[in-house]
Amino acid sequence: MAFSLVSRRTVEATLLVSFAVLAVGFAGLMEQQTNETYQDGEILYKGSTSIPFPGPGWLDYMALKPGASITLGDGTSYSSPYAAFLYNDPLGNPCRNFNAWVNSIFFSNQVASWFILKLNSVEWAHYVLCYLRNFVGAMIVYYGTGAIFHYFCYVHPVSRKIFEEQNRTRPTWECIKGQMKLAQASMTIYTMLPVLDEFLIESGWTKVYHTVEEIGGWPMHIATMIFYFFCVEVGIYWMHRTLHTNKWMYMNIHLTHHQYKSAETLTPWASIAFHPLDGMLQASPYVYVLPFVPCHYLTHFGLLFFTAIWATYIHDAMDWNIDPVMGSKYHTVHHTHYVYNYGQVFTFCDWFWGTLKQPDGPTGVYGTRKKKAA
Repeated sequence: MAFSLVSRRTVEATLLVSFAVLAVGFAGLMEQQTNETYQDGEILYKGSTSIPFPGPGWLDYMALKPGASITLGDGTSYSSPYAAFLYNDPLGNPCRNFNAWVNSIFFSNQVASWFILKLNSVEWAHYVLCYLRNFVGAMIVYYGTGAIFHYFCYVHPVSRKIFEEQNRTRPTWECIKGQMKLAQASMTIYTMLPVLDEFLIESGWTKVYHTVEEIGGWPMHIATMIFYFFCVEVGIYWMHRTLHTNKWMYMNIHLTHHQYKSAETLTPWASIAFHPLDGMLQASPYVYVLPFVPCHYLTHFGLLFFTAIWATYIHDAMDWNIDPVMGSKYHTVHHTHYVYNYGQVFTFCDWFWGTLKQPDGPTGVYGTRKKKAA
């Protein structure tokens, strides 16, 4: 059992460290330093400055790949469809530049050109590719993290000891397959929310910034990250709580996820086994906070990725975690008792608004087991 405890500590510590790195360090570490400032592909002046990742150089690489050049309906030619998406000005819109770069990992020049010509619109093609990338990426994260957690929860030799010692019932394959099917169906709509998020940022309707120096240096960057996450955490708490207290929303949206109401039906695969509107509503604070609170765009992207992994972790119905983290032991109580533990990552919102409930025994069994008489 000691090895099991070490494993759980390792998992949560790794997730928390990853969260801190994504929230604070990822943004600054990915910036490039240069002595040249560009506009429309030309050097305007020289002087030390930071260039948001991935910079302009990747477009030159894309121009060397097969099927690169493209001519639009208006006669304008570009070295590649990705240069067309950026109108040959990758630094003019750093977030769009980043999204186009990520899309280029998933889709070749030929595929991107096909969408541009088929839709007869650079804008529509760009966001369709963003959606398809989000959809494929969501599947990779869901099935990848789900498989890793599944192995350690149910296959690893230590898992047998956990279930035997606590007299726990393993989830059935029928339950797991049902969660996979529901999650897969949900992803088709759920992954539209990040597209809206990307559109708002690229259109300049948020307070997203692109370099640490743009916000005033590392102290201000760290302060804004803490405040942004605090606002998101409060927003998610109240959205989740509303999904329970509003009877119509609970019965028509959130109940789909709460069909998993015991430890035997909670698995890592239940993370996004919900009504797609449920997932979009609970993730919406990440989006609607942006027009009011500054956030580095790479940090924002990283936090969305982290949230997907965190959702897998808190649904594995295992007991151990570090307070004040809203880990799996707390979230299992949420599924068994419904009106407690609405928070996402930390317990402070539930503590402040009186909805925090400590498990009264192992979360994999009902109640606290009585000790045998000596």
